[in-house]
Amino acid sequence: FSSSITNQCTLPPSLRILVGMPACCLVPHASRLALPQQMLEEDAIRFDTFLKENDKKAHEAIKKAEKETKLKQDKVQEIKKLNQAIQVVQSDMSKHKEALEDCLKYKQFLDSLTPREFVEDQKLKKKERQATRRQERIDARIAAWEASKKRLAEEWAAKEQADIEALIKAGKSKKAAKAAGSRPPPKMPARPKVDEEPLTSSGQELDMYFTEPRQLLDIFTQLEEQNLFLIQNSQETEQALEVLRQDFSETQKNMDGKTWALNENIDELKVQIDEEEAKAQQLSKSIQISSGDLQGRQDDLLKRLHRKVSSVYQQCGFDASGGTPNTLFMLSELEARLEDLLTSIDKMPVEYVKKAENMKEVKRREKKRAQQQADQDRIQEERNRKSNERSMQPPKKRTGRQVMFRSAPIRRTIEEEKDNENQEDLDELKYLT
Repeated sequence: FSSSITNQCTLPPSLRILVGMPACCLVPHASRLALPQQMLEEDAIRFDTFLKENDKKAHEAIKKAEKETKLKQDKVQEIKKLNQAIQVVQSDMSKHKEALEDCLKYKQFLDSLTPREFVEDQKLKKKERQATRRQERIDARIAAWEASKKRLAEEWAAKEQADIEALIKAGKSKKAAKAAGSRPPPKMPARPKVDEEPLTSSGQELDMYFTEPRQLLDIFTQLEEQNLFLIQNSQETEQALEVLRQDFSETQKNMDGKTWALNENIDELKVQIDEEEAKAQQLSKSIQISSGDLQGRQDDLLKRLHRKVSSVYQQCGFDASGGTPNTLFMLSELEARLEDLLTSIDKMPVEYVKKAENMKEVKRREKKRAQQQADQDRIQEERNRKSNERSMQPPKKRTGRQVMFRSAPIRRTIEEEKDNENQEDLDELKYLT
């Protein structure tokens, strides 16, 4: 059974149909073999035809593939050529771009050297050209508007005349035809708004001032002369600045020296002021402690002070013949004179001031030395006088028992205070004089 099924499967479709038929329907054996044989021949013919067609299609496909491959290679070669051409164009573009940048730099440089009057003149000419083109456009628009009006009027008159002629041909009178054939005038276009016409640019660059290389050389020569002049001025200015710097440094050194000396004087004056304030405090304490004829001594002290200030006032060149100025007024005048002198001393050279100070110091020492010598001579004369007086007196005869020294007498406080007050008054007078 399986073999019969296998045989049926290997048979062609036509034989399968015959195998599946019943025995009563089968034809004789010869006729049954003729039909499958014919079908096998037809199948073989179709198979050969299929193989030939398949071979033909395969050859065509191979030819087509070869053709496509060749076309692909041609396209690849063409793409390579185009890429090379693109690279060449890009390199040319880069070169031209660099050249354009250089040209723009040169143009900017030349524009910076161009005289302003020439630039203003070119701008004015450009505005005139723009105004001329604007006026031409305005005239063209107005001419077109007038032509349109004229054309509409002519068309209206022609149509009206044609209607009148048609009515006259229809048998109407000429007057009735004119009345019936008249038309309303057509609506004319509005006048164009020429005031809103803008100024347009033609895109043309302004004319260059430099047309010959000689012009640029002339400008370079002028600029070189100006630069030489400016260089000379700058050198002279630098020399003057150097001189000013030297003067400033010397002046600063002198001012620093004067400032140092003034600071030293200020410090010394502060020390003296502190000392005098301490003395003043001691004097005020002694005045508060003292009693008795304090007011009289103060008046005497003020009178002596007034006499001393008056003598100094007159020695300084002030005129006191018109009256008797008070002490405060004379002191204020002396202080003002002293400030003027100090100001003039500050303006004097430092060497001269130092030399004058040394001379004054020498004179003061000599005067002090002479005064001390005079005081010593006076004291010595007083001693000699007292010694002479003692020598001229008769000798005293001592009688009786010699008094023995027991103890020193007790000093009283009042006498001590008076002695201290006298000493303080002498110190105060010495300070004031």
